[in-house]
Amino acid sequence: MAKPLMKDTLTAGIARINVGVDDTPFDVHIELLCDHSPYFDALYEERTKKSIADCAISFPDDDPDAFSVLVSWMYRGDITVDLSRANMLFGFKLWVLAGKFSMAELQNTVMAFCKARIDASNGALFCELAIDYVYSNTLPKSPLRLLVVDTWVQNATQSRFLRRKDLRREFLEDFCCALIEWKEGKTKAVDLTDTTSHYFIDTSPLKDNGGEILVRGDISEIMQPATPEQMQNRKVKRPSSRICKISPAPCLPAAMTPTSTDTGNDPSDSITSDMSSSQV
Repeated sequence: MAKPLMKDTLTAGIARINVGVDDTPFDVHIELLCDHSPYFDALYEERTKKSIADCAISFPDDDPDAFSVLVSWMYRGDITVDLSRANMLFGFKLWVLAGKFSMAELQNTVMAFCKARIDASNGALFCELAIDYVYSNTLPKSPLRLLVVDTWVQNATQSRFLRRKDLRREFLEDFCCALIEWKEGKTKAVDLTDTTSHYFIDTSPLKDNGGEILVRGDISEIMQPATPEQMQNRKVKRPSSRICKISPAPCLPAAMTPTSTDTGNDPSDSITSDMSSSQV
């Protein structure tokens, strides 16, 4: 839920942030950032002692479109992009970005959207592209990894598995362990219609023994002050909407493949590449 935008939030200054390889600029109220993100609160801990207006920071490895949705969520308290039409991979990027900035509430909102898509997908599987992204950008035991593995345990068949030649080793290990645990009775049969909270992040802040709030990750490894060249190239432009780029495709998640049977020549596999290449 969005916090009321009071005078203290709207008059305390603006943070200048460049995102993506093209340095897409974002100007965001700094207190709004700090209210929603322990990451930014720690990053701008000196904001009351010195001006930060001329000190832009850069996140060249992140998606400007995902960041725009994140900023919109902070202002409005809701995801303004229709994730029911968006590429599932875009939802994953938004979840990872929210985690980077320690925004567990947004992560859970995105997870609820993603799980609803899976529940309505009628046996779809995540493709290699989605699996690679998840395993390249999350830690072991991550809720997002768990969601991907559970989906495969629920929906995979032998023929569908054998047709996948480039599945990531880490994923295969998790997938096999999940199947063995289920077979040995250590876990119940996977049911993706179970409560969504199974994949939620705990929203209570992490604290050390002294009661200080902790921030995951090392800020110095991520935050990069803008160079003079980047500041010269900083142009005011609107991040393009991913919805505008969506191609006509079936309503199943684009990063997932449709249900198939155990027959060797399943015609449904022919649309896998088209769906996987859809962009939002």
